[in-house]
This record gives sequence, structure tokens and C-alpha cells, in this order.
Amino acid sequence: MQGFKNVISAKNALLLFLSLAVFTVSCKKEVVEEVIYDNIIYQIDTVPVYQSNTEKDRLKTPIQYISSLYSNLAFSSIPTSILDNLVVYRLSIGDKTLVNELILNAMLEDPAITALFPTNAEMRDDIDAFIDESYLRFYLRNPTAYEKYSLHNIIEADEDITVTDMFRAFLLSNEYMFY
Repeated sequence: MQGFKNVISAKNALLLFLSLAVFTVSCKKEVVEEVIYDNIIYQIDTVPVYQSNTEKDRLKTPIQYISSLYSNLAFSSIPTSILDNLVVYRLSIGDKTLVNELILNAMLEDPAITALFPTNAEMRDDIDAFIDESYLRFYLRNPTAYEKYSLHNIIEADEDITVTDMFRAFLLSNEYMFY
């Protein structure tokens, strides 16, 4: 009888060992990791290019307006402390067009920002390229043939127009207020 118990316990031990071996091998979860390299390494966000200004139908919030204004001029994001102060300043004045112009003029007088602008000579050397770059920079679209023709004539006819004047005109336009 005792030999029979040893055979049963040996069978149980073998069965227990096999079931544990199968359980440990079969319960591994395969982990798949997806990495998108262009967003991680280069930190690039895709920006849509509009076909015309009629596609822009949403008004920018004060934070969006000030942030985009600074980033379009300085090619960097605005520090949070400055953004918070400018938003409070904008909310405290009733005439939003006036306060937008005051904020823009303060940015256009900053030497660190204006150092990033093309010179007036560079603008006049290739007026068409300046117009194309400005439309993409501020409006996220290409200019129409008429817009390009009329701006080219305005810049060419008036020697007193500067890059700062042109940027001010783009940034105070109604189209810039929408996205």
C-alpha cells in the first residue's frame, strides 16, 4: 500500500511541476511600444496652410492672440509670467482693438524681437519673397495674385515703409484675429 501512495504522490508532483511550467511559459504578455519620432525628437507640430482667408472662422481668445503674436514675432513661446500680465492688462481695458495695438507696439519696440526681422534692404531686394514669407508667417496661407500685386506696388512706391510697418499691418488686420 505504501508503494501505491509513493506512485500517486510522484504522479501528483510531476503533474504539479508540468502545470506550473506550462503556466509560467504561457502567461507572458507581449508589449508593443509605438514611438512617433518626429514629435519626440524634433517636437514639431503640423500647421495647416489655408487656401484662403474664408476658411478661418474662429476668433482667437485673448491668450491665443497674445501667444500667437509673440511667437510669430519672436519665433519662441511667450514666458508664462508675461502672458499672464498681458491677459490681465487686456481684460482691464474695454477697447480691445486699442489694447491689441498697445501690446503689439510694445513688442515691436523690443530690440530682442526686432533683431529677428529682415532688414528694410532685404525686404526691398526681393519684395515678392518678403510678401510670400509674411503671408505664411502671419496668415498661414499663400497670398492671392491680387494681394501680392497690390502689396508689391505699395512697398515699391513708398520708400518710407519699413518691415515693422508691414508686420504691424499684418498683425492688426481682421484676418489675423481669426484661425
